[in-house]
Amino acid sequence: MTYRLDEASEIRGQTLVSETITLPEHECRGIVDCTLSNGTLRLAQTKGRPLIVRGTFENCDVRAVSPQRNYPLFKASFISCRFNGVFSGCDFGRSHDVERDGSFGAIAACDFTHAVLDGCRFFNVDISTLRLPMWPNIVLIGLLERAQEVTTFAWPGEMGRFMRICADQPASLAASVLHVPSFAGLVACTEDQVRTAFEKFGGLMM
Repeated sequence: MTYRLDEASEIRGQTLVSETITLPEHECRGIVDCTLSNGTLRLAQTKGRPLIVRGTFENCDVRAVSPQRNYPLFKASFISCRFNGVFSGCDFGRSHDVERDGSFGAIAACDFTHAVLDGCRFFNVDISTLRLPMWPNIVLIGLLERAQEVTTFAWPGEMGRFMRICADQPASLAASVLHVPSFAGLVACTEDQVRTAFEKFGGLMM
């Protein structure tokens, strides 16, 4: 069965197996207190954010039908899921601000190798359980511990300003993932300059 939500509909308090749920382009009431196993979650929204509250997704395909931009998924738990499509400025895991976002979120044993992650962050996550995309993505890890190095390193263009922001994040930030073609334009560099700088800085996943 396929569930396609609209402005007035929601899925609440259900345990679903091998189903497809589509969160459409327009705003909808969303998914609340549900578990979906061995199914498909389709994210088609182009405005606002998908409303998922205490939703658990196990062994599911999570597909960004249209690029998903600038929202946290701290109220969703993803276990052994496969992600496809473009995610830009999205946060995964359990929030560093539990008072604001609650403590429900999690992500573990998920595969992002067929996704584009553009400025996405992972909080309170064991990164070793995830398969993250490689080049042209770069995974930034351990920047808090290397904050002094970040400050003194000779970054090209505007990379230094951006990297100092990345190093000044909560300790719960496990990793940030950049999409180099998008990032290069943001920091007034070429892709080759970005790659060379990160290779010299070292300690990152490329």
